[in-house]
Amino acid sequence: MSAAVPETKIDFHRHVYCVLGLPFDVHTLALAREHLVQAVARRKRCVIITPNVNFVAACQRDPAFRDLLLKSDMSLVDGMPIFLLARLLALPIPERVAGSNLFEALAKRRTSKPISVYLFGDAPGVAKGASEEIKNNATGIRSAGWYEPGFASVEALSEPAIIDEVNRSNADFLVIALGAQKGQRWIDLNVSRLNSPLICHLGAVIKMTAGVVARAPTWVQRFGLEWLWRIKEEPLLWARYRGDAIILVRLLFTRVLPYVRFRLWRRLTMVRGLPAGFVAVQKPGAQMFKLSGHWRELDSEVLRVALTQAARAGDDIELDLSELTYFDSAIVGLLLLLRGHCLRSGTRMYIREVSSSAKRLFHYFCADFLLEPVEGIVVATARDPANRFKLPGNDAKFAD
Repeated sequence: MSAAVPETKIDFHRHVYCVLGLPFDVHTLALAREHLVQAVARRKRCVIITPNVNFVAACQRDPAFRDLLLKSDMSLVDGMPIFLLARLLALPIPERVAGSNLFEALAKRRTSKPISVYLFGDAPGVAKGASEEIKNNATGIRSAGWYEPGFASVEALSEPAIIDEVNRSNADFLVIALGAQKGQRWIDLNVSRLNSPLICHLGAVIKMTAGVVARAPTWVQRFGLEWLWRIKEEPLLWARYRGDAIILVRLLFTRVLPYVRFRLWRRLTMVRGLPAGFVAVQKPGAQMFKLSGHWRELDSEVLRVALTQAARAGDDIELDLSELTYFDSAIVGLLLLLRGHCLRSGTRMYIREVSSSAKRLFHYFCADFLLEPVEGIVVATARDPANRFKLPGNDAKFAD
């Protein structure tokens, strides 16, 4: 049995943008497929997430789930509504890359070195059926085995015997189907013990591969109506989709459209902020970065380099945003990567002070949580600097 693949550090040079509080990588289907093939060849750990509207809605209800997503190594736009919102926000995300499309693209590769896939989860008989289908029809992947755990708890599914059985397959790609939130908790709990380079919760992919549910025709996918097709195939999904749609509409009118209006107003009035300013101060075991002025993606390289160096040193990160007047989706995406790094490494990130303009932008991007004291990531103010060392549950405040 191969040893577990070591976790990689967060890559602060990832080309990501924030949409509705989550980071999304700029990938086409072809580029994402090649990235995974190369990760297998190099035995490099890559935890992939494929957020859709259900993920966004779940993050609104469950902040812990959101933090699990931020620990990932690749985030692909699965949901068509999210892709359309990215277009509305003028983000250069080239296309929707659904998890089912990515899996199909891997399966159809013509290669002498197919990627071995282990299927973990779903109802009895489904993973076995999908495994047989892969053996009979796939060229770019091969079945390394399957495990159908039933409806056991995350803890029960994390017993050493189960992890050992998964690892004995020496699979390149571990595909999980336990339900998004449960699946991400299982991944987070066991990632350090697993030896598969690629790990991803792919929900309905196992069902589709087994033929239990039919994949939507291409024209249905193209028009963004795959959710309607899924309801036809699985009527019980209707209640979930209705609840998710309500949350999406609320965020559209309270966050996305106000930001679009704000950005348009800035353009029409030709508002020009101060140039991006950056100051770094080394402290014992920590680094303080002060961002000021007007920050856009083209200004981000200095911050990316500084965060990479701080991560290598294992330092805590302190941010002073008291003079930050504007930032775009790419800068928020970078701060989301920083939070993911801190959650994975156990280092601390805290906001020393934040301007009112920055608060408003964090709100528009659904990223207010970056300013909250969650799981050891605390916020302090200039008025009460001792707050930066308080643990979650204390009344740390941030400046007006």
